[in-house]
Amino acid sequence: MGLTLARLATNLYAKDTRFVYELIQNAEDNGYSIANMASEAPSLSFSVCQDRIVIDSNEDGFSEANIRAICSIGESTKACIQGYIGEKGIGFKSVFKVAYKVHVQSGSYSFAFEYRRDGNDDGLGMVTPLNEDEGDVPEGVRTRITLYLLDNCDREALFKEFQDLPDTLLLFLKKLRRLSVHLEPVTGAMVETVYSSTSTGNRVKISKTIGSESSVLNFWTARRTISSMPHDEARKGIKEAEVILAFPMDHYDTPITEEQPVFAFLPLRKVGYKVSYAYESLR
Repeated sequence: MGLTLARLATNLYAKDTRFVYELIQNAEDNGYSIANMASEAPSLSFSVCQDRIVIDSNEDGFSEANIRAICSIGESTKACIQGYIGEKGIGFKSVFKVAYKVHVQSGSYSFAFEYRRDGNDDGLGMVTPLNEDEGDVPEGVRTRITLYLLDNCDREALFKEFQDLPDTLLLFLKKLRRLSVHLEPVTGAMVETVYSSTSTGNRVKISKTIGSESSVLNFWTARRTISSMPHDEARKGIKEAEVILAFPMDHYDTPITEEQPVFAFLPLRKVGYKVSYAYESLR
């Protein structure tokens, strides 16, 4: 146990993990049956302040199995379920790259984890929940996660990570339909950016709103399932993958030929393609 925790703590900082994308992956993997029945768009929001980040979601809420999973090492409630993309072991715990305390409030659960990389904590704080008083949450928010930022967290880099989220972030996600980012920098005005997506058949529309200004991106998508996939230790039992191409168009349906990002569930980098490309595992 101690050796495993130490390895987790070491890997957490050795791995180039972008914790924002890890949190978006977790939100994509959640259930939204309550929101869907209420005709609410499955949503995730980030409020980024100088001392904390507040993450709100209208997902169904934590179950006992979910709590046991985030309190463990190398376990997941997502195994062998189609479309699940969270990473075992690191995933949720990547928040400790920027935070020393994480408060989770979901349904009747309210607990916190505390971990400081100062040599006095072998990692046990990342998997040991502590009772935490409940706070008020807005109507419709079923899960709130609050990250209390480390004193030495690079605020400038943190804000930039949120500012650099690609406009096409929601393009290949199956569940999340709305993402909002509220930034409160020390200097300058507060900024809120809202992304939303709608799809009709092969067409996908991504809307982006910053203050009173809005823009729209239109795409035509094509899908193909690839079988006989080679064995991958990280994706045991997966024999198929779905490849999705998204062709950007203007509002006249004229193709837009400009460099687009490559996705593996979430954005990786630009490599010169004129279409957005996604590689999606099927379970």
